[in-house]
Amino acid sequence: MKKSLILSALVLATLTLSSPVEAAQQFQTYESAQKVGSKEGYIVFIYPADWDRYGEKLCRKLIADEGVRKAARKSALLLAPIYQNRTKESNDKASKILGKLGIPGDMADISYPAIAFYEPGGRMYATIHGEALMKADTAKVARLIQEKMEAKEQQDELLKQAHAAKDAGEKNRLFLASSRVSGLEWPGGLRNAMNQADPNDANGYISALNFGFGVKNGESMEDFLKRLDAVLANDRLSAWQKQRACAVAIGHIRRSLGTMAGGPYITKYGRAMHELDPKSSLGLAGPVVMRDWVRTYRYGHGWSPEVLPGCEAPLLMHDVPVDKAGTYTVTFKIVTGRDALQVNKIRLMDGERCVAEDTTARAVTWGETTQVFTLNVKKAVKNAALEITFGNAPDKRSTWGNITIERK
Repeated sequence: MKKSLILSALVLATLTLSSPVEAAQQFQTYESAQKVGSKEGYIVFIYPADWDRYGEKLCRKLIADEGVRKAARKSALLLAPIYQNRTKESNDKASKILGKLGIPGDMADISYPAIAFYEPGGRMYATIHGEALMKADTAKVARLIQEKMEAKEQQDELLKQAHAAKDAGEKNRLFLASSRVSGLEWPGGLRNAMNQADPNDANGYISALNFGFGVKNGESMEDFLKRLDAVLANDRLSAWQKQRACAVAIGHIRRSLGTMAGGPYITKYGRAMHELDPKSSLGLAGPVVMRDWVRTYRYGHGWSPEVLPGCEAPLLMHDVPVDKAGTYTVTFKIVTGRDALQVNKIRLMDGERCVAEDTTARAVTWGETTQVFTLNVKKAVKNAALEITFGNAPDKRSTWGNITIERK
């Protein structure tokens, strides 16, 4: 009987060592986990050793929690230290646990404590860190881990479909979709796979993967905004990519046009940034920039370096005293400053419609301190605004003056 029990124990131990992990359990080292095998890779709870006792306590608590382990499915769990002052000795301690998974300190964009997710082959594909980890209870962390596991399952399915697809366009569409699974890194070798499927990028998916948006040297504001509008209309691009383009554009507009001339554009692209994904960080920033970076240009402001845009662009003046039909004069009078004022044209707008204009460019100088534009308004105006296109160069805006409107 005793021999039978011993034999049964030996058989059970052998089976345990040779069978893949069927439920998340903790291992002391990567090497010991690898011997057992893991169908769903590794989840490493990385704690800050010797400088953050709370972080270490949190990781030890999480890795032992039943709900966390259940959420981790069949992953192998490791508890690993990261040291504040890294030495050969501390690196060796971490390497002994992590093996080929690498030393956590090499992940420069991760704060600690952290939870890192690795594929069976050792490639890291996701992390949980920062407030999402520090301010969560064990049940919340278990849900976050479950979300990562489900997202990885979704990404793997997309990759499987992509490899099976015969059509190059469909193949790369699925590859691109796999790169956009929320909360995960791109799959390994993605660029090479897409380049092999469609070397000439006939379907535009590689361009979408590598998308970047910035200001081109010497590009006019008009051309810049046309490119941005094309980005927003491109269905190959993700909401996040479009939001990033809007954020870049809003900064450029503010620097180039200011908060008055740039106000309508900042509002337009701030609203687009919000509507693309309202709950994202850039989506939440949209209403903030519309509130803080937009100033309405009103009758009575005149002009000043603060008002004048840094490039030729129309500036809409609101609350102008025009409502009836008749002839109106718009007078620009310089008050101070070393630079002349260049006015290329003015248009009276009734909503989106131009009802009168004077397109003769004039310069207000110290030799001619006053310039008068004339508008012949044929009908009553319900929603009047004066569109002024200034022409001062970015380094020629040291000028102040008044703008008055009178009906003859």
